[in-house]
Amino acid sequence: MSQHAIPTTVEKVTPAWLTDALRGSGVLDGGVVTGFGAELIGQGVGIMGLLHRLTPIYDGGSGPATVVLKTPVDHEMTRFVARTFQFYNKEVAFYRTAADRSPLTTARCLASAHDPESDDFVLLLEDLGDAEAYDQLEGCPPDMAEAAVRALARHHAEFWETPSFETDLSWVPYGWDPPMPQGAQQGMTMAWEPFLAGFGSDLSDDIRAIGERFPAVVEEMMYFPEKATTLVHGDYRLDNLFFRRHDDGPEVIAIDWQICVRTVGAYDLGYFLSQSLTIEDRRTHEERLLDIYRSTLAEAGIDYPADELMEDYRRTVLFCLCYPIQAGGNVELVNDRAVQLVGQMLERVAAAIRDLDAASLMP
Repeated sequence: MSQHAIPTTVEKVTPAWLTDALRGSGVLDGGVVTGFGAELIGQGVGIMGLLHRLTPIYDGGSGPATVVLKTPVDHEMTRFVARTFQFYNKEVAFYRTAADRSPLTTARCLASAHDPESDDFVLLLEDLGDAEAYDQLEGCPPDMAEAAVRALARHHAEFWETPSFETDLSWVPYGWDPPMPQGAQQGMTMAWEPFLAGFGSDLSDDIRAIGERFPAVVEEMMYFPEKATTLVHGDYRLDNLFFRRHDDGPEVIAIDWQICVRTVGAYDLGYFLSQSLTIEDRRTHEERLLDIYRSTLAEAGIDYPADELMEDYRRTVLFCLCYPIQAGGNVELVNDRAVQLVGQMLERVAAAIRDLDAASLMP
């Protein structure tokens, strides 16, 4: 697929492009795509990209009844954030080099392209419409949270200090590599006043004080020296997870790998538990879920000492305050649900920071 032919919007997708993409992935058996229907999906869920469900019309042959198209958001500030953190490039690279290796199920990638000059990208993905999804606003059910933590630990175990970080996964940056801390610092600085305008009334004095200090200490907060690292998802939250039920337990499917980096495994764990569970459920099940994560790693021969895990977990929860702030101040919130989601993430992470006394770890 030539770089200049990247369809950056659903309107630029042609039947010929879709035919080539489906043939190239081996899912179109003869025939051609003569047209397709398109439906916007995931509104208020995907903040950094647009998702459309395509329904191809075939002339001869057979192919998937539906597929999902992912393209950039046409919003200047969102595109700035995406370019700064290499979101679009990393997601395409993940599907090309790591998705098939991970024990964590991912949507099958049927086509991908990224232009480093324009930062345009496209992904054509398997439609997960048959899988169960839960609303992050309502919170992850505890049994699904347990499945998500086990699946996450197995994924982390596969990439734990892997030599592949020096070869085919060399595109994965450390979470503290430039321009990540600098981008986070700039993003927080730019987001703070717009965030306060939209969500300031929901901030208590202690959380406001953390937010005000954040830009000055963000680089140190992101740095985990001399720690074992793995490939973390970076946005492991309920809106990015699907579930299929099987006799031996739920299968967990993770999408949206734009934020993936190399850092401590507790990063994904702290992000998921602090923002995808209700406050009550996190408080009730937090200790047990941390133990499940450790024991699943241990099954793969990996020792993540409990005290080290807890410290990394608390540091991550503290850092995760930046997500609702940046989303609320830097990213176009396209509908009421997106606004509600940012508010809910803020409320949950603020409660977790207090419960864990995470502010005491602030540099």
